[in-house]
Amino acid sequence: MRVVFALALCATFVSSAAAQQSPEFPRKSRFVIHLTSSQFVSGFGDYLVPPLYEAFVDTGLINDDGSNADYAATVQTGSDVGKWYEVGDDTAWLYRRTVTVGLSPADIDLEPGGELSPSFAVTVVLLTPNQDRVDELNCLITLATRELAARYRPKGHVTVDGKRCARQPG
Repeated sequence: MRVVFALALCATFVSSAAAQQSPEFPRKSRFVIHLTSSQFVSGFGDYLVPPLYEAFVDTGLINDDGSNADYAATVQTGSDVGKWYEVGDDTAWLYRRTVTVGLSPADIDLEPGGELSPSFAVTVVLLTPNQDRVDELNCLITLATRELAARYRPKGHVTVDGKRCARQPG
């Protein structure tokens, strides 16, 4: 009985994820992950690629080695230096963490003028007490990719709240 329930629950999540895709999203197209030279050289790509890869495969895109890719997936992260925010009746030092996931046709220049400029992107914003948490980073990348699939259009940029990725106290 538990196995049947678990399978039914998984099927519900999978079908709801597919149902939430934009009709313009290029499902079943081939993609390659494009890292900037600084992401690659610094080793930061080791943290960025696994969750980005998994999230795009979950959308129905097919990974490619780059030679036959239709689209290029990109990811950028950022954080400010932090500041005091009112949290309920208290204050807390929080950082504004951002993750931007983009999708562009593979045949265009993704870094015109040296700056990453995807055709369509979603930025997820999270206020967090620790901008270096890998679990939050992974969640933000996954959330941005899901939102990208749901809101996709050939060009544009959307910003969404990332509070569902905030670490749980305790």
